[in-house]
Amino acid sequence: MASQLAQLLVESDLAELEEIVSRWLKEAPTEYVYKLSSKMGEKLIELKRQMERLPHPPRREDLELALSMMFDLALARKPGGDEG
Repeated sequence: MASQLAQLLVESDLAELEEIVSRWLKEAPTEYVYKLSSKMGEKLIELKRQMERLPHPPRREDLELALSMMFDLALARKPGGDEG
């Protein structure tokens, strides 16, 4: 998933990203998936806006690594996760 999101951030402009997030919300099969997609979409759009302000955008590989680490942290903090 981190790889796909990194690619999306690097290859899509802000309008395309907003359209993709909108499609995620329309296609969400449950309220839980809708809320999760909405929150993730908000954060991705916020990140894309920040990236557009940088003189040199991050490399896809760097974004993928950062996203992977964030997902690992989120899973570890999830109730019932691997946090010891």
